Amino acid sequence: MSPLVFVEGVPGSGKSTTAQFLARQLTRHGRPARWFYEEQVPNPFVPDIDPADYRDWQHFIDLRVERWQVFAHGAAASTETLIAESAPLQLPVFTMLRRDVASAMIADLLTRLAEAIAPIRPKLVYLAHPKPDDAWRSIAAHRGAEFTAGAVRRSRECAFLHARGLSGLAGVLAYWQAHGALCDRIVSWLPMETLSVDVSAGTWLEHRTRICAFLDLGADAPPAPDRAMLAKVTGRYRDGARELIVRLDGEGLVLQGVLWPSNALLPITEAVFDVEAWPFQVRFEQNALHWQGPRLRWGGPAGTYRRESGEIA
Repeated sequence: MSPLVFVEGVPGSGKSTTAQFLARQLTRHGRPARWFYEEQVPNPFVPDIDPADYRDWQHFIDLRVERWQVFAHGAAASTETLIAESAPLQLPVFTMLRRDVASAMIADLLTRLAEAIAPIRPKLVYLAHPKPDDAWRSIAAHRGAEFTAGAVRRSRECAFLHARGLSGLAGVLAYWQAHGALCDRIVSWLPMETLSVDVSAGTWLEHRTRICAFLDLGADAPPAPDRAMLAKVTGRYRDGARELIVRLDGEGLVLQGVLWPSNALLPITEAVFDVEAWPFQVRFEQNALHWQGPRLRWGGPAGTYRRESGEIA
């Protein structure tokens, strides 16, 4: 097993859910693993430098490559597998393409990054989608109107759109179509052992079976949690004016009131759960919900919420 597995794809392709699944699956099979979420800080793949201090794009590329070389040196002696999402494609391509950097320069960066990491023989799981705009619409529908409004607002500073006379939601979708097409081209020649999965066709069970086979990993599902045990932690939880709701949905728990409108909770033990597609865990103890997890660029939930009621309308 390589000490490094990259999970890539456009927004809405399932990167975070897949990366988390792989880390959980490896751990279940007794293989030490850690998932690195794309918004975590500090980032082992990104130099610790203020963006204003880059002299030019060549300086940006040189420092990024140097950072990857340092990472590869340390990872060579690691006993755990790091599952890293968005590191080789999503983050660097987005950083450069939205500023309308020439695709040849982006390709040069990716070539050098692949060379820097080659000694540890990483593997790449590429979640391909033939219509990146459809994938983006799907994830926007799940994340809510605030997510869409924020993306449109941030796009006003996108040089890629300005250069093409684009704006608004149509501009956001046009950007992700171009982004996806460029990533598809890069993956076609990137010198890295790669599995490309078309997530627009087939089922996630089929996709996960293929991915696990690619990584020489069992694809068996964990045992279903006891519904009566899950019901014990459902209810309303408060921290001052903020309220969270934990409810049963089908065979599992969902968390509402924070992060996305609805978040599945994946059991680790009877009292500890991963928040699906997020690098956070919640722990239920003494009628309280406790948050734990890394720091993200924008912060992230934290603290303790006290259970007020087990009744959910």
